[in-house]
Amino acid sequence: MNIRFLISLVLLLCVTGCASAGSSAGGSGGMEISNATVVLPGGNSMDGMDMGTSLAGYMQIKNISRTDDRLMGVTSDFADAMLHETRMNGDVASMQEVAAIDIPAGSTVDFKGGGLHIMFMNMKQDLKAGDTVNLTLQFEKAGNITVPATVTAR
Repeated sequence: MNIRFLISLVLLLCVTGCASAGSSAGGSGGMEISNATVVLPGGNSMDGMDMGTSLAGYMQIKNISRTDDRLMGVTSDFADAMLHETRMNGDVASMQEVAAIDIPAGSTVDFKGGGLHIMFMNMKQDLKAGDTVNLTLQFEKAGNITVPATVTAR
């Protein structure tokens, strides 16, 4: 065999291997998550609040891939988490748990007050404004993505 051929083959394999390893760096799976926050119900800390107090989580999720995906759930170390949606029935608003949230390819889904959001219940620790907590978003196709969220006062 020709030595130049072997060297070219080895270089080609190295470049191909490095390119495919680099394409999954960051573990974003085609998702960009921004402005992740956990909102305290009042004041700047949970001082004096029952650990059963519910907190809300908001963010924007942008699917930058060419494939539709679904957010299947969220976990955190500081509380139990559930996907929720606020629904209006006439003048009455109610919150309901949702099993999953579609994130179509090329679109952005906003989690905000009065719409889709995350409910945090059964608090395992006190939080105060300025704290940073980690949320793990569980996508059907993109897999698990952990994002930092800033705790803010309402």
